[in-house]
Amino acid sequence: MTRRANTGTVNRRVELLRVMFKAIASRLRAAASAIDDAVRQTHAARLAIMAARLRKGLPLPAILLAGILIACLYLAWFSGHGVFVVLSPVSQIGAGIVAVLVGLAVLELLAAFAITLLTAALQLAYDTGRHRVRALLVIASAIALTGLGWRLAAFDPSALPATVLPVLGSGGLLALTIWFERAYRRPAYPRFRDFWVDVVSARSFLARAAHGE
Repeated sequence: MTRRANTGTVNRRVELLRVMFKAIASRLRAAASAIDDAVRQTHAARLAIMAARLRKGLPLPAILLAGILIACLYLAWFSGHGVFVVLSPVSQIGAGIVAVLVGLAVLELLAAFAITLLTAALQLAYDTGRHRVRALLVIASAIALTGLGWRLAAFDPSALPATVLPVLGSGGLLALTIWFERAYRRPAYPRFRDFWVDVVSARSFLARAAHGE
C-alpha cells in the first residue's frame, strides 16, 4: 500500500508539473505572438516585409527598399550613438537605455517618412505617366550625380562616413533610372513590364502594408 501511495503521489506531481509547463509554454507562445504582432506593425518592419515580398517579381525596387531600410537603420544608430556619447559620463546604463529608445524612435520616424514618400511617388507616377516619370528620373539622376561629383571633388577622408549615403543614394537612383528605361520603354526587353499594372499593384500593396495587412 505504501508503494502504491508513493507511486500515486509521484504521478500526481508529474502531472502537476506537466500542467504547469504547458501553462508556462502557452503564456510564452502568447507573449511571443504579441511581440511579433507589435514588431510587424512598425513601419521599419513593413519596409522589410515589402522588400522581401518584392524580391522575386521586382528585384531592383526590392533592393532599393532594402537600401532605404539600411539608411534608416544607420541614421537611427548614429542618433542613438550620439545620445550615448553625450549622456555616458553621467550614467552608462541610463545612457544606454535612452540611446536605444532614441534610436528606435528615430528609426520608426524615418521609416514612416520613407513610406509616405513612396506613397507620394506612386501617386505622382499614376498621375503623370511613364514618360514624365522617366524624365523626372533622368533629371533627378543628373542632379544627384552632379552633386556627388562636386562632393567628391572636395573629398575629405575624415568625412568618409558622411559620404557613403550620398554615394549609395546616387548609385541607387541611377540604377533605378536605367532599369525603368529597360523595363517600361523597351518592349524587346525580356522582362518588359506594364507600367500601369505595376503602379496600381504597388499602390494597393503599399496601402495594405501601411495599414498592417
